[in-house]
Amino acid sequence: MTEIGALLDAFTDAISSHDEERLLRCFQRGAVFVTPAGVLEGHEQIGWYFRQLFTAFPDLHNEITTWAVLDDSVVTEWTFSGTHTGVLLMPGGTEITGTGRRVVFPAASAYTIGDDGVFASARAYYDQVAFYHQTGYHLRLRRTA
Repeated sequence: MTEIGALLDAFTDAISSHDEERLLRCFQRGAVFVTPAGVLEGHEQIGWYFRQLFTAFPDLHNEITTWAVLDDSVVTEWTFSGTHTGVLLMPGGTEITGTGRRVVFPAASAYTIGDDGVFASARAYYDQVAFYHQTGYHLRLRRTA
């Protein structure tokens, strides 16, 4: 198995340098990545997700603050930062045009490492309301019956 610290560093560096090719090398071809925005399956969908983030936040930067390993899994805490200057696609297809606002928030992720030493699955967790509020987009809650 690849050294987990090196894999996390490669992944974080690829995100911060917006290097989709290098980022995808950190995942198995059929990896599943669950985010608050939805479930992504495989390189094509994972690549699309990060491309739209790189477009919405051209200066996007992630920094891992802590991590812990248990068997074939690793849990990380990290900080997302970037300036919302491009279009951000919301679940359901709504587009939020760039607001120029700085976005900084803490997040956590859990990864499972496959036999080939790269991520087989990933889950990211963050406060969506805080994220959208910082972009200047205010969610409106609808009452259901």
